[in-house]
Amino acid sequence: MSQDFKELNKALRAGELKTLAQMLQDLNPGTIADYIETLDEQRQIQVFAQIEEEEQIEVLKQLNEEMQFRVLTSRPESFIKKIVEKMAHDERVDLLRYFTPEKRKSILVQVAAEEREDILKLSSYKEGTTGSIMTTDYAVVSKNMTVDQAIETLRAVAPDKETIYYAYVVDQNRKLEGVVSLRSMLVAEHNVRITDIMTTDAVSVKADDPDHETAQILKDNDLIAVPVTNGDDKLVGIVTFDDAMQVIEEDTTETMLQKAGISGQSDRDREREKDLINSSKLLNGSIWYPIRLRMMFLFITLAGGFLVGGVIDFYEEVLEAVIVAAVFIPVLMDMGGNVGTQSSTIFARGLALGHIDTSKMFKNITREVSIGVIMGLMLGFIGGLVAYLWQGAPNDVPEIALAVGLGLAVVIPVATLLGFLIPFMLLKAGFDHAPGADPFITTIKDFVGLALYFYLVAWFIGL
Repeated sequence: MSQDFKELNKALRAGELKTLAQMLQDLNPGTIADYIETLDEQRQIQVFAQIEEEEQIEVLKQLNEEMQFRVLTSRPESFIKKIVEKMAHDERVDLLRYFTPEKRKSILVQVAAEEREDILKLSSYKEGTTGSIMTTDYAVVSKNMTVDQAIETLRAVAPDKETIYYAYVVDQNRKLEGVVSLRSMLVAEHNVRITDIMTTDAVSVKADDPDHETAQILKDNDLIAVPVTNGDDKLVGIVTFDDAMQVIEEDTTETMLQKAGISGQSDRDREREKDLINSSKLLNGSIWYPIRLRMMFLFITLAGGFLVGGVIDFYEEVLEAVIVAAVFIPVLMDMGGNVGTQSSTIFARGLALGHIDTSKMFKNITREVSIGVIMGLMLGFIGGLVAYLWQGAPNDVPEIALAVGLGLAVVIPVATLLGFLIPFMLLKAGFDHAPGADPFITTIKDFVGLALYFYLVAWFIGL
């Protein structure tokens, strides 16, 4: 870690925000972005708020969409609106996809009509198409302009365009007629017409072409940008080299992951986006949303508690005959609960990181249950032995040890199964698996575990 980061961390930990803000002023946006990436979520938000407003947009450009969303999610909509209006056209569309539909709509209402129309237009293109990665930040000129007029036009629009190294020649209906480079204009005579120096057979692509094909065209032709047209040959945008390289990188990564038997990029992105939306609603949305959602699942736990109580009541005679059987109830419930929580946490993390392919869940569940069986046999043996040494011999009821051991051997693999299966089923049903999985797991696991345990105790001692 650089000395700059150590000093920044020192000021941050001490709560010296004014000092932190002054130190950030001396750093370039790339360095600030690198620093933000080293922090936890809460401190990322805190540090971003100390950056001067005019520099925040430059820092945002250095962060990925997920981190952009994270540092902006706690800011007022009026501030997000200003940031969105200043961002590159394609980048702001990618960012807005991370917000909930309600939040996105609320932000867009505040955006200028022309900007809003552009965002909605770019958002309408399907993922995986050229339209979804293109930008409308391009410069156009008329073929009847002189070189001087065209350069003056480019000079006027340059601050607002992603690139001016190429200008696109369109007619009055915005049909693409050609491309002219800035270099060609600079070396030409000032009174030469654009029509005399433009390239009419320039490479172009369609908005509905696959994005990876467009990226490959850019790479093969060594282009800085390529124009994008619609079905009527009207210019609708351009794809720049950096966006194309990102597509190629993602495509290459997806291919490698598929060969390794790991999920595809598009599926992960969709699940990641859904998780981000759910997390935002739980942490930053209306307070009644998490209350309503969590209470719904806690009612399941409440009902499950009464159901488990019914199991204990049903086997009341067993408890009266063998009081020692009650000693090991917490063992079965706690072990099953912890194992189920472990499995559901592993599922959630694996899903978020892209290590779980929901189209191949049988393979994932089989692996997890296999792990559960092995752990169940090991812990069942240890638990049964401890039960025998602790309670079995002194009370002349060695059968309790068998009930404890077999109970653990069954409950643990059942808990691992539920830990993967329940959140997967909730996910497929369209529910948020974060608050919903554990109540189902706890209820089913407790019912199965206790019912099996009491049945074994009753069977072994002949009740």
